[in-house]
Amino acid sequence: MAQRLTRRAVLKGIGGAVAAAGVAGLLGRRGTAAEPVRLKFIVWNYQVQTVQQFINQFEAANPDIKVDMEVIPGNEYIPKIQLMQNARTPFDVLYVADGILAQWSPWLQPLDAYDGAAALKQQMLPVALRSMTYKGRLYGLPYFSSYFALIYNDRMLRGAGFAAPPKTYEEWTEQARAIKSKGLSKTPMLWPVKISGWGGMWVVNAMAASRGGRVLDDSLNVTPVTLTSLRWWVSTYKEGLSDPNGIELDPNTSATAFMGGDYATMLSTSFFAGPQWANDKDKSKVYGVTKLAPTPALHRTAGFARLYGINAASAHKAEAWRFVKYMGGTDKDGSYVTPKAWVTSGALTWGYRGVEKDPTVAASLRSWGADPAQVEANLENAVPMSAIVPFQAVWYSEWEQDANGVLQDMLVGRTPVEQGAQAWSAKAKELAARYK
Repeated sequence: MAQRLTRRAVLKGIGGAVAAAGVAGLLGRRGTAAEPVRLKFIVWNYQVQTVQQFINQFEAANPDIKVDMEVIPGNEYIPKIQLMQNARTPFDVLYVADGILAQWSPWLQPLDAYDGAAALKQQMLPVALRSMTYKGRLYGLPYFSSYFALIYNDRMLRGAGFAAPPKTYEEWTEQARAIKSKGLSKTPMLWPVKISGWGGMWVVNAMAASRGGRVLDDSLNVTPVTLTSLRWWVSTYKEGLSDPNGIELDPNTSATAFMGGDYATMLSTSFFAGPQWANDKDKSKVYGVTKLAPTPALHRTAGFARLYGINAASAHKAEAWRFVKYMGGTDKDGSYVTPKAWVTSGALTWGYRGVEKDPTVAASLRSWGADPAQVEANLENAVPMSAIVPFQAVWYSEWEQDANGVLQDMLVGRTPVEQGAQAWSAKAKELAARYK
């Protein structure tokens, strides 16, 4: 009996110890904070330190989320993302270019139903909303939106007797002739023609939009507005007003060339007038005299957007949305933190109405020759690429690559405008039939 009691006591003691251990473990788990969710964020290599600052700010306000950034060189970005997706490499959030949205939409997460998305959509500029929407679904929030503008050397224009930039294409030609005749520039006009991310075809898009038209009609024929634009553009090369060597310059290298001070005008994206480019006080010879103006004619222009998207395969979509909303929308207090910061740090304009009214944003814009109200008007009136060309067609990027080569031949006189336009239409129809 004593032996039994002893055994029972032992068993009771063991049970008590186990129970105590269980309670202690439970208390320990309750007392220890859960591990934060980790998001993998894929970016291309533009101002990575600035992006890291945004991440640090987000993490400070959201301690339950950590963001690991992976950087891919810009020229490798799209193929690398496609390889990662094909290999089912886990990632949560990424940069998306509007030109690739149609191809990536099957594996991107639609954002319309997320908390706060509807309110943000109401405040978005049309060019941003349309650029990030495919087949009626919103697939991102704006990293930035931008537009094509006339970037000009005010000192050179005034030296030729002009108090303002050209308001028509005819006036543009007249000013270039005067600048050339006075010896202020051998070739006053500079263009980004060589394709690299985008090239001369986007200039054509901007010219067509500025005249109130589009490049291809519903039957994929080149429009009369585009033919007019092409004939005018080719004429500037024939007259020696446009630099023939510029045919080999892409958007970045043409912007660098403009910084050298030898050109009067460049039709390119607005941010190339910013403090990282033409208004860089340490590197640019046209610092302080480079200004922004609307495109000639109707002053409409082509616009586009880059966006933050969420991988539909992410295991942390709720947390990814919180991060995307902060990066591409508002913080918990409803402030556009990163859209405002990108203006001052990268000359990247925004995707929402009213950002230009922020005093810091307005001061930054004025510092690089831009009027805040005019920038807002240009963004408001910017025509999305998909309204000018079949930008969201799965075959578009292949067509643009081919069309840009034909464009180069037209500009240097190897191919007549009408023949080149016919080649554009034929290629578009061929690709549309192939991918039907």
